[in-house]
Amino acid sequence: MIRKWVDFAGRPQSPSYKLVSRHNQDLSLGDYSLLWKAHKRLTRSALLQGMRSSTEPLVEQLAQEFCERMRAQAGAPVAIQKEFSFLTCSIICYLTFGDKEDTSVQAFYNCVQDLMKTWDHWSIQILHIIPFLRFFPNPGLWRLKQAVENRDHIVEKQLRQHKESMVAGQWRDMMDYMLQGLGKPREEEGPGHLLEGHVHMSVVDLLIGGTETTSTTLSWAVVFLLHHPEFQRRLQEELDRELGPTAWGSRVPYKDRSRLPLLNATIAEVLRLRPVVPLALPHRTTRPSSIFGYDIPEGTVVIPNLQGAQLDETVWERPHEFCPDRFLAPGASPSALAFGCGARMCLGEPLARLELFVVLARLLQAFTLLPPVGALPSLQPHPHCGVNLTMPPFQVRLQPRGAAPPGLGECQ
Repeated sequence: MIRKWVDFAGRPQSPSYKLVSRHNQDLSLGDYSLLWKAHKRLTRSALLQGMRSSTEPLVEQLAQEFCERMRAQAGAPVAIQKEFSFLTCSIICYLTFGDKEDTSVQAFYNCVQDLMKTWDHWSIQILHIIPFLRFFPNPGLWRLKQAVENRDHIVEKQLRQHKESMVAGQWRDMMDYMLQGLGKPREEEGPGHLLEGHVHMSVVDLLIGGTETTSTTLSWAVVFLLHHPEFQRRLQEELDRELGPTAWGSRVPYKDRSRLPLLNATIAEVLRLRPVVPLALPHRTTRPSSIFGYDIPEGTVVIPNLQGAQLDETVWERPHEFCPDRFLAPGASPSALAFGCGARMCLGEPLARLELFVVLARLLQAFTLLPPVGALPSLQPHPHCGVNLTMPPFQVRLQPRGAAPPGLGECQ
């Protein structure tokens, strides 16, 4: 994926992919080409350049508001997966559309949930294996078409509003930035040039990729900390040392994240044990290639087993154990495989890592995480996972740490 990235940068074009990707203008599902590279460059620039100054303050603000909402439910069991999902949807909606009104975010959230639920249904996934079944009556396929139509209606409305109010040379959000990045054909785009449809599908990728993947990783982090209260205690001690036990408004800037090494190590360990998309999205060879001497013909579908690599006993000591300390050893570096690698590496990795750092720091600074009495959640993934590695539904009690001296907010 890295040394021979061009050989393995393609995507198979299944019927369901074509339906979801809107004229093959999607970034995640689109096949490799010079135009795809230009599309990726524009979207990456919008994420890293267009919103550089506003991303971290926004994530901090929404994480703080999230903790305030959770404080109102203190002591009661909370289905925190849904809360995380709504939080990450709020963040990506504001960055993409400049809109964080609850009613708008709720509409986007419902759209994403509907798409993911429909896409993961067996009646759609089986089409990747037996494509001709699309010619038979399939209620799941009809529901997917309806979900895609609803998705496109929401995005087209935003595109229309942005074009009507946009000021040349200025951008309020990523949609403004990408729309103004469209222009005349450039040599590096190859045949054709970027169109409004490419911006449309970048927004779709940002909404879907920026909501469920990050919220699922946050949920896995909570599950592991419920099972390992000693690490939760150590994390809170680390936060108290850096920020003070009563400094709830203070924070560690992301550029100074090395000040919280255990938090960084915990995030790395959660990503290692539970990569959200364990088999990535399927790749396709763009030309004949080889792996360890085995010939791989052009057009071959290749599925990278990211989770398998991160549980490899020849690489990791006690690979199935939750042990963030492994990343604190001299020379250790966070595993990057959870976000893929090579040309198809997840564009949202920088944003996702920022969100994981900020939200977990805020959450553990404000609360001690406790399971409902006698109800530790399962560490095993949901038995019927789709593309994402999700956990069975669970609840958590959030015990406010308050303005207490260090130690009083530890797990019991």
